[in-house]
Parts: sequence; structure tokens; C-alpha cells
Amino acid sequence: MATLQNLGHGINRLSNVFSPTDSRRFIAQAEGFGFQPATVNTLTGVKLETEVRNNDRVIFDSAELAQEVWKRVALDLPPVWMGRGIAGLNERFRFYRYAQNQKFDWHVDGPFERSNGERSLLTLLIYLGAEYEGGETTFDIDGQLIEVRGDEGDVVIFPHRLRHRGSLVTSGTKYMLRSDVMYFPLTGASTSSFPSLDALRAMTAGT
Repeated sequence: MATLQNLGHGINRLSNVFSPTDSRRFIAQAEGFGFQPATVNTLTGVKLETEVRNNDRVIFDSAELAQEVWKRVALDLPPVWMGRGIAGLNERFRFYRYAQNQKFDWHVDGPFERSNGERSLLTLLIYLGAEYEGGETTFDIDGQLIEVRGDEGDVVIFPHRLRHRGSLVTSGTKYMLRSDVMYFPLTGASTSSFPSLDALRAMTAGT
């Protein structure tokens, strides 16, 4: 059973969402795809800037995986955020791999927007392993540093707008899986392909 911990500023950690078996499955899938050096988005385009970011990444789309993750986390996500109603998850996933001496320096996450007006507002990170040191997800809240370290199978959710970094891994290898939480526009909300919160509550009550 997942346990929700509110860390303030819209940062929440869900523990025990995924099992060690799930984590091993995800890591094997990512390694099967093959990692590539991660790029960063700049004002002049996408670039490889290893002084800012030197970890590896896999980008892939999976509606099936989005549904699987959604069913695990949806009831613990904010149903309304910034005046918008929750719609589902971004089907675009990113596997991250941080080896020793790898990091992703200070940045904010950009939103993803669908043609129907849905927009991502929250980042969702799944921690896939614990065999590493360092590598905290560190937030800078008006000069106050908040360090978050998820255990294997934990999920951390936070607003895109928060300045944060993937701190330097000092030993071992850190694996993560990222998606985004999508929200309907203020008006003209479309129909979501994800089960509604009411449907999920009914499913949970029936188990």
C-alpha cells in the first residue's frame, strides 16, 4: 500500500508504489532500448552540454505503460491544479541513468501540451533502484535547499516550475523513469482516455 508524504511546495513522495520486480523489469526494458547521452533544451535549440547534464537517457512512447502507472498513482495525485482538472499522464516516458560522477544541474521542467489543450503541470519520477550514493533530487525554494531521495519503487511528484537538479551520483548507478501529469484546460475539457478517479475508486473498493 502506497504511503503519501507531503514535503511542502507541491512536492509529494509516494512510497512502495512499484515492487523490486517492477523496477528490474523497467531497467531491463531501458537497457534493451539502449541509452544515449541526454541533451538539454536551450534558447538556440537542443544541445549536448555535458557541463550542465552528463547522464544518459532513453525516450519512448507507451500508452500501455501510461495506463499502468496511472492506475497505481492517480488517486494520490492532485485532482485540480492551477485551476485545471486532472486528465491523465503523458505517454512520453524518459528513462534516466546516472553513473558515478553524473548529474543534471539546476533547471526547471517545461510543459507538454496536446492539441486539445491538455497541458502537463507536474513532473512524475519513479525511482527504480537503490544501489547508489548521492544523486538526490534537490530543490531550490527561494534559496532553501530541499533534498529528496526516493527508495526503490517510490514515486515523487512536483510542479514543473520548481527549480531543481539531479545531484551528483558519487557511487553506483541511479535509474529513474519520468512522465508528466496532464491537466484539462479551464474550458472545453475533452474526454480522457484514462480511467476516471471515480472509476478507480470503484475498482479499488471492489478488491
